[in-house]
Amino acid sequence: MTDDELPAQEILAQYRKSKEPALLDELVRRNINPIYRFIASMIGKREAVDDLVQDVLLSVVRNIDQFRGESALSTWIYRIAANRVKRYLEQTQRAVPTVEIEQLETVADRHRDSPETNELKQMIDTAIAELSPALRSAMLLTTIEGFTPDEAAEIEGCTAANIHWRVHKARTILKEKLKKYF
Repeated sequence: MTDDELPAQEILAQYRKSKEPALLDELVRRNINPIYRFIASMIGKREAVDDLVQDVLLSVVRNIDQFRGESALSTWIYRIAANRVKRYLEQTQRAVPTVEIEQLETVADRHRDSPETNELKQMIDTAIAELSPALRSAMLLTTIEGFTPDEAAEIEGCTAANIHWRVHKARTILKEKLKKYF
């Protein structure tokens, strides 16, 4: 079994026994891209995303011994990320993050051959960015990151029923905003 096939819980158990920094590095390596994607989708401001991802991963490293294993390690890490994003939004008083021009240009570059696809992608990105942080987070966690409603609820600190409602509400809003495309 290669290191990539070893479950995160086993790596954590090995780390707790040996305190080998390489094992902790492996846990961070496995989680950096999904956490970056989640935070970038929530914030949309590139400079802040890098700092927040670093804050989250430092918090994971500093507090790894406090992880009790009552949930999946990824759920615990996303919970840290969700809390950090909420604090950031409260501190910056940005209830509705904006989509940066660079993000839209990157999307446009990927879909340069199809103006219709580019326009739709731009509209979807903008519509998602305009959702409230709670609705956007529930949608991203369940739809993009693949968490179950129960796992997303644990990350968000609410009930699974609340996650279901948030996802439903987000889809309703997106459907209304994007109705000319469907």
